Amino acid sequence: MSIDAGQRDYVSATAGPTITARARRSPLLFVGLAIFAIIITILVTQSRPADNQDLSIDNTAPNGAHAVAQILRDQGVGVRQVNLLSDARIEDPKHTTLVIVASSTFLSSAQSDSIAGYPGDIVYLGLTPDALEAAGPDLYYEYAEPGATVVAQCADPDAVAAEETRTGEDSISIGGLAPHDAELCFPDAEGGYAYARVETDLGARIFLANPHIATNDKLDELGNAALTLRAMGRHESVTWYVGSYADTTTLTWGDDGLAPDKITTNPNFLPPGTADALFALGLAALIAAFWRARRFGPLVTEPLPVVVRSSEATRGRARLYRRARATGRSTAAIRGLVALRIGQRLGVPRAAGKAGLLEAITRTTGRNSGDVDALLYGPPPANETAMMQLVERLDQLESEVHQP
Repeated sequence: MSIDAGQRDYVSATAGPTITARARRSPLLFVGLAIFAIIITILVTQSRPADNQDLSIDNTAPNGAHAVAQILRDQGVGVRQVNLLSDARIEDPKHTTLVIVASSTFLSSAQSDSIAGYPGDIVYLGLTPDALEAAGPDLYYEYAEPGATVVAQCADPDAVAAEETRTGEDSISIGGLAPHDAELCFPDAEGGYAYARVETDLGARIFLANPHIATNDKLDELGNAALTLRAMGRHESVTWYVGSYADTTTLTWGDDGLAPDKITTNPNFLPPGTADALFALGLAALIAAFWRARRFGPLVTEPLPVVVRSSEATRGRARLYRRARATGRSTAAIRGLVALRIGQRLGVPRAAGKAGLLEAITRTTGRNSGDVDALLYGPPPANETAMMQLVERLDQLESEVHQP
């Protein structure tokens, strides 16, 4: 059976859903694809993520300490950085200097105790009360005037070689007599010190009150390089600790990589991995928020169930203004409407501005320009009575303009 060409029915293909419609229908899929694309872009463009942590030896920015580590390595000193105290595992404490970046860490008492028991030399970049108390009972830290140039004025060879340095925001003070075998250097005008070296039975405890002298942009100033490098370069290796809120571990050392048994942890410590768990929960909550979010979309007009007269809306708005005692806002609205009607009556375009409108009104009514300016553009009335008087005067002005 043949079908005539004139009897054939042709059906046009319907357009499929757009990408926007698909995104609205499956937002989680598109969010996942966007995150995947961002991760791939980061991995492709950066083979290694940049380190911007303060005083990190891998940070080459001005606030990093890469220059110190590089110079020490050039002098044959091995330098490694740890972000967890439990990762230190220092095998030979007597030949390893421990550097504690105290300015960027918030050490608990248990962590401070484990560090204070380290049987080797420690250099503190920045001050902590626990570290000073462990080194000497009469050592304290106070606020100082930063940026002042101070001279060594002591017999410590490292300080003498440096000659000068600059103060930071903190300084070392003496509560009574200086501890035995303590050398305090670089005094400031307030009686504090920028450097202290205390010899203990476990090893030297060196305090650099201004940690910024070890940064890449400050190392070459004054004697910062000499003071920093001589304090850290006495032994064959350096273990550099830059901590974070996530670290709840204690320092490890010895042949077996464990601290002595007398170092006990704080029972109030958060369990290991708490920070990672909180981060994962936060990420899950964020994804759930994207998934369950509702898009408001564009505004649409909706017919009201009843017809509201314009006079009723005007009276309702007036009652709201009166209840709020917003005489200034009410007067500004009335003045604007009067000026608009007068301008339309006199044929004054809006581009003419205030000067053009005042000139047209004074020319038409014969009034003084200052009086008209005070009526239309003067200060708001002080109370409702003054506002009503102003409204009457505006009504009189408008009636004069509308007179033939």
